[in-house]
Amino acid sequence: MAKTNDVIQRTQEPHKVKCILTNEEKAKAAMELANTHQDMESLAIEKKAAMTEYKQRKEKLEEQIHVTSLMVKEGVAMRSVVCELQLNHTRLRAIIVRLDTNEIVEERDMTEDEKQMKIPFEKKTKKGKSKDMQENIKADELQFDKANKKK
Repeated sequence: MAKTNDVIQRTQEPHKVKCILTNEEKAKAAMELANTHQDMESLAIEKKAAMTEYKQRKEKLEEQIHVTSLMVKEGVAMRSVVCELQLNHTRLRAIIVRLDTNEIVEERDMTEDEKQMKIPFEKKTKKGKSKDMQENIKADELQFDKANKKK
C-alpha cells in the first residue's frame, strides 16, 4: 500500500477478476449453455440441409451439362414423341412406330404380358347394358307388341 505522504491519483476502470458464482448465477449460466448448445445443433442441421440442397442443385446442373454436351456432340436429342405400339401376335413381335413420321423406332420380341391378347368388351351404356343387348331387347319388345296386337 501507499504511505500517507504519497500522492495518489485514483480512477475507476474495469478489470477481469475471478468471482465466485452464486447458485443462481450458476443456474443462469447452465441455461445459457444449454440454449447455446441447442442453437449450435440447429445450425448444424441447417448446414446439412443447405448442403443437401446444394448437392442436388449441383447434380442437376451436371446432368444438364452432360445431356446438352451429348446433344451437341452427337447431333441428336431424346424427346417424348407420341408413338404407337403394334403387337403382331402372329410373329410375336412388338413394333413401336412414331406417329409424326411413321418411322419404326423399335422392333423387338413381345414380352410375356404383351403375348396375352386383350379381349374387347362391349361398351356399357348408362343403364349398364351393352348397345347390342339394348337393340336385341328393343327388337324383342317390338315383336312381342306386334304379336299381342294381333290377338
